[in-house]
Formats: sequence, C-alpha cells, structure tokens
Amino acid sequence: MAIPMPGRDRVPDGPVRDFVTAMHEIYDAAGQPASRLIAKTTLALPSKDYQAVSHETVSGTLRGGAVPAWEKVRSILKVLTDGLPDDVELPDTELRMRALWTAARHRVQDPPVSASRRPPVTIALSSARLPAEAVPMAGFRPRPAPGFVGRATLIAAVHTALTSPDDVRLVLFGGVGAGKTQTILHYLDRHHGADRPLWWVPCTTADTARASLIELAAALGVDRHHRVDRTVRLVLEALQARRFPYLMIFDGLDDPDLLRLVPNGGHVVITTRDPAFGDDGSSVGMEVPDLEPADAELLLRTHDPDLPAWLIAEVIAAYGPSPLAMRQLVSWSRVAGRQVGVIGDADPAECLTTVPADGYGSSASLALLLALDRLDAASGQALRLLEALSCFAPIRISTKLLGRGANATASPGSVLAETPRGEVALNLAILELRRRGLARLTGDGVEVLPLVRMVVRGTLAGEEAARAYRRAHAMLAAVNPGRPDDQRSATDMYEGIAAHVDATGLVWSEDLKARETVCDQVRFRYLAGDYNVACDLGEQAYKAWRPGNDPSTDDHLLLRMSHEWANALRATGQYERAGELTRGAMSQLGVDPAYGEDHPYTLAMAGSRAADLRIAGDYRRALEVDEETYELCKARFGEDHPRTVMSLHNRGISLRLNGEFRQAEQTDREALARHREEFGDANWRTLLSMNALAEDLNGQGRHQDVLTELEPMLARVTSQEHTRMDRGLLLAQRALALAQRGIGRWTEALGLLESSYADCVRLFGEGHEYPLALRMSRANTLHLLNRTDEAVEELSQGITDYRRLFGHGNPLTVVAEINLANALRARGDHSLAIRIDGHGSETLIDRVGRDHPFSVAALVNLASDYALGEHPNRLVASRKAVEFALRAYTVLDHPHVIAAEANLAADLAAANLPLAAEKRLEVLRRLEARYGPEHPAARTVARGERVDCVLEPPLV
Repeated sequence: MAIPMPGRDRVPDGPVRDFVTAMHEIYDAAGQPASRLIAKTTLALPSKDYQAVSHETVSGTLRGGAVPAWEKVRSILKVLTDGLPDDVELPDTELRMRALWTAARHRVQDPPVSASRRPPVTIALSSARLPAEAVPMAGFRPRPAPGFVGRATLIAAVHTALTSPDDVRLVLFGGVGAGKTQTILHYLDRHHGADRPLWWVPCTTADTARASLIELAAALGVDRHHRVDRTVRLVLEALQARRFPYLMIFDGLDDPDLLRLVPNGGHVVITTRDPAFGDDGSSVGMEVPDLEPADAELLLRTHDPDLPAWLIAEVIAAYGPSPLAMRQLVSWSRVAGRQVGVIGDADPAECLTTVPADGYGSSASLALLLALDRLDAASGQALRLLEALSCFAPIRISTKLLGRGANATASPGSVLAETPRGEVALNLAILELRRRGLARLTGDGVEVLPLVRMVVRGTLAGEEAARAYRRAHAMLAAVNPGRPDDQRSATDMYEGIAAHVDATGLVWSEDLKARETVCDQVRFRYLAGDYNVACDLGEQAYKAWRPGNDPSTDDHLLLRMSHEWANALRATGQYERAGELTRGAMSQLGVDPAYGEDHPYTLAMAGSRAADLRIAGDYRRALEVDEETYELCKARFGEDHPRTVMSLHNRGISLRLNGEFRQAEQTDREALARHREEFGDANWRTLLSMNALAEDLNGQGRHQDVLTELEPMLARVTSQEHTRMDRGLLLAQRALALAQRGIGRWTEALGLLESSYADCVRLFGEGHEYPLALRMSRANTLHLLNRTDEAVEELSQGITDYRRLFGHGNPLTVVAEINLANALRARGDHSLAIRIDGHGSETLIDRVGRDHPFSVAALVNLASDYALGEHPNRLVASRKAVEFALRAYTVLDHPHVIAAEANLAADLAAANLPLAAEKRLEVLRRLEARYGPEHPAARTVARGERVDCVLEPPLV
C-alpha cells in the first residue's frame, strides 16, 4: 500500500514538512514502492557506503514521524532514485535533500515550545520541566569501583567527542579487564550532570539489553506491543526521530547481532571487546589500553603504600597492567591478609580465582573462563590456537611466523592439524581472539593478554597441558627454515623462533623436528655471534638428550648438538670444555658401526678436533687432522661442496699457524674463489676467506699486495653497522691495518686498529680472542711509534688475558710475552727482557719448531737482548738468528730476515769487524727496494740501529 503525504495536522508547515514533501516527490516519481521492498533493497547496497534500513524507518520517514540519521536517508534516496524512469531527472538530488534534512533535523532536535503544546517526553528531564514524581529514572547503572586512577587523556577525548552537536556513536574497545566500563562511569561522574538525559543498557545478553529497552519504552511513553521486538523497534524509532537530546550507554556489547538494538542518531557510547565495532565508518573508535606502569603502581599503592618498587615491577610483569589484574590482586591480598604479590608457595594464578575483584562482581579467573567457554562454542580452533600461544613467551608473536606455520603441511591427527590451517583460517582465528578481547594485534604481531595467558595456562593440566605444549612445539618446528648457514634472508624467522624456545620448553620435546629446530637455533646463535646464548641452549639440550633421557632413541641429534655446543664453547673461550666434548663425541663415533670415517658427523667432529688442537698449540697435529679431513670431504661431497670448501679453509688456518704462508695462500685463494662464486662477497664464509688471504700475504711480508688486492674487495662489502656475523670483515680490517703498518703508514694503521678494536669490544667484549688480537696489534704499533709506556701497559694486560684463555705455555701467550719484551727493552729493562726472550725462545722451539716464524722472531729479539747487555756471546747469537731466519724464509726481503741481518750488521760494527758497513748497505738496499727509503725501518737501519721483530698473534 502506498504511503500518503501526511496532513498538516500531523506535520505542520516548517522544515520537517519541507523535508517530507521532497521525499514524497521522489517516492511518487519512483512509483510509490512498498516500504518493505525499499528496506529489502537497502540490504543489497554496498555495506561500506550505505546502511541497511528497516521498513519501519522507511515508513516513519515518509509519514513524517521520524527524521532518521542521514546515513539512513541516503540509503532510502539511493533505492528511490535508482528506481526512477529513464525520462525523469532530479538534478542535485542528494545535495538538495541534505540541506532539507539538516534543517528538519535541527528542528526536531530543538523544537519550539508552544503554550498549546506539551513538551515532548524525554528520557530524563530536569524537575523544572516536569513534576518531580514524573521524572523517569535513568535505568540500571553500575556503581564505579573505588580507587580509579589514570585515564585523564582518554576521558578528555570522550568528553570532546560527546560535546559535539552532531550525532556521535563512540565505541570504547579493549581487552578483558581493560576498564572500559569504569572509564565511562568516571566520565559520567565528571562531565555528565544528573539532570541530563541518560539511559544505561547492560548488554551481557540479548535479553538483558532488550529488557532495558522495554523499561525505556515506559520512560518515553511508548506503548508496549505484545511482541517484544515490536516494542524495541518503536523505542528505536522514537529515539531516531530525535525530538530530544539523549545519551545512551550500551555496556559490554560484544555480540554483533545486538548492534540492531543501537539507535541511529543521538549520542551513543558502546563499550565492547571487539575493535571492529569502531571501524565501520559511522563510529568513532577509542581504545582503552592497559594502565600506564605509573598508574598501575598507584593503584597497588592504594592498598599498600609501602610496597617496594621491585615487587611492584615483578607483579606488573607477571599479571600485566590491566585494571582487572591490579584490582584482583588488591582484593585477594586484602582478604588473604598478605602483601600484594606474595602468595607463598601457591600458584601465582591462585589469586585470580577465589575473590571477586573490586568493582567487577566476579573474579578475574571467572570472567575469563566465561569468555573462554564462549570462544570454545564459537570456534574450537581459535581456542586451541590460544592455548598454544599461551605457552609462548609473553611477548608479541609475529603474524608472519604464525602464517608460515599455518601454511605448513600437517598430517591428519597430528597436533599441528589442531591449529588453524591456511592463512585464511589463521586470520579468522586471530580475529576471533581479538574480537573477544583475549588478544591484541600490534603492528605485524599478535599478543595474548597477560591475564588471559595466565588463566589459560592455569586451566590446562595433565594431558591437556602436554598437548598444548606439543602444539606449540609443532608450530615452532613447522616454521624452522633449516640449517641457518645460508639462510640470512630468514633471520627474522630464526629470531622469531628464538624468542619462544625457553618459554615453550622446546628442548624437552620428544618430536625430532622440534629437536632439529633446537640444533638449528644453537647454530643460528653461534653464526649471529650470540655465543653465550648458544652455549646455554646447547648445554641444556645436550643434557636433556643424553642416552637415557632421549625418548627418540636417536643419537644423531645428540652428536650434532655436541658439535654445535663445542663451537659455541670455543667462541666464548671455554676451550677445555669444548675439547672434552669433542673428544667424547669422537670416541662414540669411533666405536659406533653406524658411523664411518667419512660420515658427515664424523667429518664435522674432525674439524672441531683440529680446532681444539690449534687452540692447544699443537699446530702440527692440527694440520694432519685438517689434511685428512679435507681429503675425506672431497671424496664424500666433492670439491665444490660448502663443507669441503670450509674444510679447505680450515686447512689454510693450520698451514698458516705452522708458518707455511705460501701453501696457505694457495689454499685460501682457492677457498676464496669458491666462496665468492657460491655465496657472493658479503657472505660470512667469503669474508673469512678474505681475511685468511690477507693474513697469508702479511705473513710473507707482502703488505702492498694486501692493500692492492684485498682493500678494494673489502671496501665493496663494508657495512655501516657491523654485527658478529661480519667477524670476517672486522678481522680483515686488522689485516689491512697491519699491511699499512708494514709499508710504513704507522699512524694510519693505529687509527684503523683503534676503530676496529672498539667495534670488536662492542660486539664480543674485551676478553674475547678477536678484540684481544686487535689489542695486541695496537700495542705493537704503539711500541713502534715509541709510545713505550702505553705499549707496556697494553701488552701486560693482553698477556693476562692470553694466559686466562690459553694457558701459560701456549704459543699465543708466549708470542704476547715476546712483544712485551720488545717494549721493555725499549724502556731500558734489559734484564727482564732477556729473561722473557730466553724462556720464550726455548718454549717456542719446543712447541712449534726451530724454523717457525715465532721461533725465528724470538731468536732475533734475544740477540738484541744479548747485544744491549754486552753479553760475550752476542755475535754468536746474532749469527744464529740470521741462520734460522734464512732457513725459515725463502725470500731475502722478508721483514724478519731484514731485521736479523740488520742487527747482525750492527753487532759486526760494534765489534769493529770490516764486513759491518758492507752488510748494512746490502740490507739497506733490499729494504729500500721493497719499501722505499722513507720507510721507518729503512731509516733505522741507515742509522745503524737495531730492528725489533714484532709478532702478531694469529687467530686460531
């Protein structure tokens, strides 16, 4: 039936009638469609642009009984104008109707008072306008909890929004216990006068919300219909007509279906756990976050002003700074007669269960259990996900990590299959948790609320708890990228897993994939330079998986963990423990028929064994092991396999430590070429090979070759901020500095050494082998620059650290002592210098051989001690030093050969022997030909002075 234009007795002349008349013009032109048809058609309009309209609203608008919100009018106009015949045009329909609607809206909001007309009924008018007995009640309204703190900025924002003359739908959203209801209650106490219209609608259930609106019908004078929904519609129509100002609070509205009970228009506040309610374009969303730490502390101190700061910090860290958590703790402590945060030997979650929290009517545990029950009914998968995430660390969990896990293959019946599969299912589950206030989205991660996490973990017991942890283990294992040596692009994934290894107890998992994930974590931490973390995790896993504790009965992971843990131990200077671990693993591999000499684990352990031998100073035996391991790797994997090339690199280290610099150079050039081809210049392997080649060239005295070849190569990969994975680059900078020093640029070399040392200390700490070697190089450079006292101080501290790391008789420690003797000799402490050099030369000859560069340098310096002390055998010692230098080096212009022969020339001159001048000139010609006449060493020789041999401790 068509709706007629209302008469003037119903809608008198004025803005409202003008608006209704214009609506009828369009309605009539569209053929007077039924109100139900118009309403049904609005449902099909794009939801992001238009709102659905009920047929009662359509009818009320055309009859002049209501002027609804513009969004509703716009939807009606869209349906009517779309139904106009092609030959009918109504120019600027929306613009013209908006102006008419605005005027009509203002009239119904502030109608003129006439003596012949009674003012329209309001929700709650002041007693000046109605007799006191006629003033309707404001309906149910909770009492605010005592001790409200903070929220000043939020309440001010609410006040600003609700003082707007326009319609406002304000959505206050936040997690369970965030204090949404208390915030709006305290807003009302501060800014909403008792005589202003207000109606509070509790939305715990649909029935409580409808019951409140039925009570509102009586206050409005709306006739009750025998059907509840009909009465509710009439109430909403009366409100939407907006013939009076009002404020309505819909408290705890979490069910989207209840949004149909919220009027369009007026000032409306919705408190909800669902953030989506504030994102629909017609609402203003404001989050009610957890309390600021200072406010949480203030709330706790209202109960106990003398609480220590450390205890407050622990309580907030454990329970989270939500008002519900803080009030629950205060309530429990008051009843229990205990200090906040101190519950003896009981479970920390106990205080969440037994006592209602002030202002909430129930305990925190009960409130959350009800929410979990509703979650289980709505989405069991979301609940399973929440249980697993509650086993994770109490931090933001990367959605990228969770998404990769959701896309991983899960066998039917596995614990992983119990979690959402596929990103769509995962996103729906996370949104369900967010909608129910159990988790929050922060950037690219999801965070389970601390209180929720504690309650969920408290409810899990026995097999349920074990299964939740197995789900967490499976989720972490599913996103593990594998062995991390060449997975630099997956760093964020490894770090995402690392954050939750401890919390989930991943090392105790019985699943092999989970244990492989732990192995990869130890390896990742080692490569990233987090050596202490790698050590701790390696030790924990090794002890958990040892025979008798390993439910998988598979020892291969234990062997791999032995290798990874030993690497980390060496990196932290725990050489003895690393050696014991490697020897034990080698013994097991030797007697177990499942492993042969070319098994990957055997070869890996052999590499570790060679490293232990190098650290112990047994360079010859280390080279034998590395030679054998390299040949086995070639036979097993092929020459180009990364393991074979790294074995080749290790062989180069042992050759260099044995003084075989030319052979080491050939080896390292081959390794560098293969690493560059396979991994590029910036890979950690390639950087280590670059440094190795630089050390080989420096060891031969070919300092200019280092600068010519390696400096441009390293410049291409220099990063502004170094990490521990760039250790090869940091070490190569030391090699560059030594090359600069070798060609006479001593001051420039010192600057580079100092900056590199600072970088190394920042990354590894002062006691680590890397910064220790840089410190020794810097001290040697200070000695050459005649900054003797500084050099002595630096060298003395360095020797203490070398003794701590390697022991007293280790070749590296002896090398550091010989460098100290150089500085002491320069300071005039000849007797102490000769004792150091005498003992050091004997030790080195015994440990590394007479022809080793270490031994040669010690003998050259010892000859200087003899000469300065006018020892009767000084000339014999000097000739012996030359003999050993010429036997150790095949080139006459090596710095140690030049030093030995230059010092012999000085000793010959001191003995007034005729060959002295000729010998000095011969040495000077070779020196100038190699480095130029301005080199500091050339000037020293030209003056007939002695030259020291400084030793740079190699990196083992």
